[in-house]
Amino acid sequence: MTPQPTSSAEEPSQEVSASCARAGSAQRAGKIAVATAVALALGKLLAGILGNSAAVMASAVDSLMDVFASSANTLAIHLAEAGPDREHAFGHAKFEALATAAQGLLVGGSAVYLFVEGFQRVLHPEPLRLAAVTLGTMAASAVSTLVLVAFLKSVAKKSGSKALAGDALHYSTDVWANLAVLGGVGLTYATHIDRIDGVLSIVVAGYVLWSAVHLLRAGVGELLDAAASPEQVAAIEGVLATLQAEGTIQGHHELRTRAAGRMVFVDVHIELPGEMKLSRAHHISDDVLMKIRNVLDQADVLIHLDSERDQP
Repeated sequence: MTPQPTSSAEEPSQEVSASCARAGSAQRAGKIAVATAVALALGKLLAGILGNSAAVMASAVDSLMDVFASSANTLAIHLAEAGPDREHAFGHAKFEALATAAQGLLVGGSAVYLFVEGFQRVLHPEPLRLAAVTLGTMAASAVSTLVLVAFLKSVAKKSGSKALAGDALHYSTDVWANLAVLGGVGLTYATHIDRIDGVLSIVVAGYVLWSAVHLLRAGVGELLDAAASPEQVAAIEGVLATLQAEGTIQGHHELRTRAAGRMVFVDVHIELPGEMKLSRAHHISDDVLMKIRNVLDQADVLIHLDSERDQP
């Protein structure tokens, strides 16, 4: 029997409204991340200049990169919500992946700068000033960033935005970087060993570079049509196995998935008795489609109808 593809029906208005609400919350969260990054960058920059601390200045540069990265993410989240058009029949969800990859490049660039500055301070140490200013700024930065991470993770989980999840990931590394700088700068003031400041800058660079590599891999993987997560694939397999055990379908094969932003594209062949009427077969395929959507909140499902095979 020649495969007969069936595509999803038009989304109910309630589902569309829920999708718009999730997109709106993701965009608001992105704007809050940008505003927070701007405040942190300016505060650290001022504290670094006043305290003559390379480590604090390095952290300011990292926050400055966060401003650009979060701004790009917010724009990508907005663009990704645009519906399909003639040139982009599958929508614009990959804008988020593009932003994630670009974010990795930006953060990686800042890591190189931090390495260079750290080595300069190790070779040519300079005394620090105004302990209260630098220590107070870094403590406030660590707390503010921790609150921001919790907020972004919550919104990313509810909205399914990978761009926000990427933001939350690299802000998580910022929390540890801020704490490392706080402890190191405090140790420098206590011991008067000024090279500690330069070493700290190198440590911060290491955290930043690790974050950059992770983000770049995630973004590029999605641009190259990487499969959905193992958990999502397992959920789909579970639905199909249950339907087969119930006798609704005879089996399935050629399950393929790919992720694009919050969307998961699913392509699968289901096997039905060869003598079954086409109308009945399409009814079953719609049932399979809805059950897959029940386990994957935002899925674009394409089902091919095949007659049952003599050989597995």
